[in-house]
Amino acid sequence: MLLTIAASFMVLATTATAIFQLAIVFGAPLGEYSYGGANKGKLPTGYRIGSVFSFALMIAFAGHYLAQLGVFDPIFDPAGNSIVNWVLVASNALAALANNATRSKKERAVWGVTTILMFVASLVVALQL
Repeated sequence: MLLTIAASFMVLATTATAIFQLAIVFGAPLGEYSYGGANKGKLPTGYRIGSVFSFALMIAFAGHYLAQLGVFDPIFDPAGNSIVNWVLVASNALAALANNATRSKKERAVWGVTTILMFVASLVVALQL
């Protein structure tokens, strides 16, 4: 039950993050809420290109968690799946640290709690609770 809740939350959170990154790619004025918050409004091209990669990663992460829920067939064997789960825990830990250490109050307000919850949920999935 807890595993299902955690994996479902990760699908929703990574999909929402992907949509946020896609909005940046298309020029949404979200600079204060991303990449340290130093750029107000529409982000420069370099950041928008970075958001293309972030979008793709978040979609891949959502797919991985959908496989955890049995919606998709897993790509990896159980050992490989476990490794991916722990890589995602580490990735979410780094995201939580970065988003909670930023000087941007607006970025922390949007992503601070969200990234901590993503870290905890990914840990629950990795531990198979």
